[in-house]
Amino acid sequence: AQKWSDEDGKEAVVSTQSTGEHIYDHVAQDIVRVAEATLKEGSAFHLALSGGSSVLGLFKYLLGVKLDWSKTHIWQVDERCDVNYLNAANLRYFLLDHVKISPSNLHLMPVTEKGCGDVAEYQMVFERYCALNKFHYVLLGLGNDGHTASHFQQSRTLAETPNFKHVEVDANVVSPKRMTISFDLINRSEWVSILVVGKEKREVIQSIKNGDVYPVSKVSNSQLTWFIDEVLL
Repeated sequence: AQKWSDEDGKEAVVSTQSTGEHIYDHVAQDIVRVAEATLKEGSAFHLALSGGSSVLGLFKYLLGVKLDWSKTHIWQVDERCDVNYLNAANLRYFLLDHVKISPSNLHLMPVTEKGCGDVAEYQMVFERYCALNKFHYVLLGLGNDGHTASHFQQSRTLAETPNFKHVEVDANVVSPKRMTISFDLINRSEWVSILVVGKEKREVIQSIKNGDVYPVSKVSNSQLTWFIDEVLL
């Protein structure tokens, strides 16, 4: 494994696999590892999953591992404020509809026909269930422009709480209004992984290796692992 440093100088492990399929299995096993260790000490495992295309291939591997879904709480890293393009729709279709998980363990970001709901409402749900004020595992993706968790180079905050934001993206993207978690919450969570697949990501990965700064550069967690398809390196 290689090691990279973020903009604060903290080192992160870079784990590579030869194909996207193998890397999905690697990430799934890493989530199970953290879940098992967490549940030895407590009664719940809080997992935050990113939207976007990178994580879709992972879901079928999560269906094949031994994860205690009765004690797993699912959270969203980010959501689009448009009911026609919800990240939650893919999350349900590819993962949640196929596991035995209590509705009370699903914490989806509030979106209606009118758009994203109140971030303060989601903050209250978070405070109710996450006594430690952090997630046990956060899985992020990476856009080919260097964004992660719906944090883009050009965006503005519409509303925020200590841990969540309602933002508007100044870019040509599907549903420019988003709800997302803050970098502060990402960085204090116990484990963070960034999954990077797709040949269109090669340019931004090379740029990050060369020290260029993107929104993803703000991810600075002591237990951060980049899972990258080795063809991108």
